[in-house]
Amino acid sequence: MSINGWLVVLVSISLSLLFLCVYTLLGRKQKHRYETKGMMEDFFPSHKRKLALRNFYLRAYVLCLRFPGLHGYTLKIRRRLETIHAYDEYTMRKQTMKIVFLTLGITWSIVVVLAVVTQDIVFMLWVILGALIMNGLLIDLFINRLEDRLLRHFVHYLGDVRHEYQQHRMVDEAIYDAAQAASYEAQMHAERIHDMLTAKNPATKLGRYYDVAPNQYLKAFAGISHLVMEHGDRMIAKGSMYLNAVSKLVQEMNFDLLRREKLNYLLKGLTGVAIAPIFFTVPLENWARTYFPAIQQFYDSKLGIVMKIMVYAVIVVAYVLIRKMLENDEGHYIAKAPGVIWEKKLYGWRPIRALIKKLVPGAHTREHFSLVLLLKQANSRLTLEWLTLRRIVFGTLLFAATVILSFYLHIYSSYQLLHTPYSSSLLFGAMNGEDMEKAQQITDFDRKVIEAVKQEKEHSRDMIVHKIGELAYSPMDTVALNIAASRIGDKFETLEQEYFKWWELLLAIAVGVVGYSVPIWVLQFQRRLRAMDMQNEVDQFHAIILILSEFERMSVEQILEWMERFAIIFRPSLQSCLLHYDSGATASLEQLKEDSPFVPFVRIVERLLNAVEKIPIKEAFDDLELEQEYYKEKKKEHHERVISQKVSWGNMIGFAPMYVLVFLYLVLPLLYMSVMQMDDFVNQIQKV
Repeated sequence: MSINGWLVVLVSISLSLLFLCVYTLLGRKQKHRYETKGMMEDFFPSHKRKLALRNFYLRAYVLCLRFPGLHGYTLKIRRRLETIHAYDEYTMRKQTMKIVFLTLGITWSIVVVLAVVTQDIVFMLWVILGALIMNGLLIDLFINRLEDRLLRHFVHYLGDVRHEYQQHRMVDEAIYDAAQAASYEAQMHAERIHDMLTAKNPATKLGRYYDVAPNQYLKAFAGISHLVMEHGDRMIAKGSMYLNAVSKLVQEMNFDLLRREKLNYLLKGLTGVAIAPIFFTVPLENWARTYFPAIQQFYDSKLGIVMKIMVYAVIVVAYVLIRKMLENDEGHYIAKAPGVIWEKKLYGWRPIRALIKKLVPGAHTREHFSLVLLLKQANSRLTLEWLTLRRIVFGTLLFAATVILSFYLHIYSSYQLLHTPYSSSLLFGAMNGEDMEKAQQITDFDRKVIEAVKQEKEHSRDMIVHKIGELAYSPMDTVALNIAASRIGDKFETLEQEYFKWWELLLAIAVGVVGYSVPIWVLQFQRRLRAMDMQNEVDQFHAIILILSEFERMSVEQILEWMERFAIIFRPSLQSCLLHYDSGATASLEQLKEDSPFVPFVRIVERLLNAVEKIPIKEAFDDLELEQEYYKEKKKEHHERVISQKVSWGNMIGFAPMYVLVFLYLVLPLLYMSVMQMDDFVNQIQKV
């Protein structure tokens, strides 16, 4: 049976097992029924279907946890959801299984369709790799949709909080009453905030909520509500201080939602476009081989293999860069430590640690300072030692891969020269069965002659002619003998050149140097992305400072704590400032200016310095309120410029693999073979 036949059987078996599993889960008697189910089933059939579907998700969740492969995958999605929503256990399991079924179903369908279409094992490996990448993209897509939905619903909820607070002027009651009409996601967080405010130790509960809150806006709302509960509300020029703070928070949330929607609309599907060429390399090659038979010589040559590797390399690089651009905001610049940090484990070996310590730049050198600053600016989880280890590993791997590839290409080229049927076909048209058989006979004969010549000490043309005469199936005339001798002589000379050359070693060293620099380039790219959004974060600092400056007992240290809680890009430097604040406020703020030399941020720090030494906080930031319209227009202009830059970068990087695939893997081979064919035609015309 062919590969396609086995694949069809495998797909049929898989679908049958899936159907039996679903039938078993739905057909099993329900052991646990809810009290509210009985009466509603009779009058509301749609509720009955929803309840059956919910029970299916719950049973499927338990079933998935029993399988080793699905166990980790299911828990991974659950952990992502836990950082966004305060679901109850049943809803958490339901949402988890929805995403599991959608992502695995779409990925499995793509793999099955491409597996049935093609029979290339190497291509299937790339398809599986692309499917794994696409699976991660689908998870991010569904999770990000939930994040955006939570923000939209919470904006509506804050509008209800304003209405309820205007009625009875009690923060906890307004939060509780507004939660009753809110959506499920917003209601769960609102109830948590209400429980925190009404607890015996609200400050402790607030700290715990900060650890689990999905974004900085919910943290800010919880913190502001706690401050008003503790110190009371008062009337300011624009009305209630609490309502004014909620209005500013809603304004920031709406601005963030607008920015996300624009980026999602303009960069939608960009990562899929970047990895799509993985699924089209082999189909494109098969199409070209079918309609342009002469191009087979290019695809089977060393240059063709190198071009294919370049296409895959561009796809990988574009995917990595696009992922760096499209990671969602709250986790955008926060270092995420994976379960296993391979640099840490590798650095734990004593010989490697001793080697790395010798290679790390000295503590007082310029290179040491620049690398440490780059790690901070990129907000990387790596230490300087781990970064050096990663650079060495990348450089060594690329050097070894280039050397191995060079040896493989020489071996592959020699094999192709000795075993591929000899062909001098034109650009259009293919050899029929009889021509193919003759070409194979010529190739087999040439191989016998070459092997016989290799055993002799002399490798001259006369020796080749002599061996042709000995091994020929039938006597050959002078013309046929000269043609065969020229053909075999050219093959023999080509085989003699198939060895590892000195320039290939230099090329491998150059590729290794590139690999050694790749981690630095990635960090620099992350730093460029950070620089685009620094002004946006400073604008958010302005909004939160305007809110906090209205509280009479607010201190500079408390403002720094709120800024650290609200920050993403400047969080490491703010954390360092807070750690050293007790030892000297002025010195820690001066160090904060040096750690984050972004001019608008430095201006905020200078005003905080004035508030520490000379004037109240409200007077230090009074111009923010006076020039609010100017800052709003400036923020809008910066927002549009950043989006334009990201869209430009994203389109250039995202479509690069497709352009490279078409040019390097189709246009360039056709041009190359056309030139080669034209050269053959000219030579034949000159001989006439």
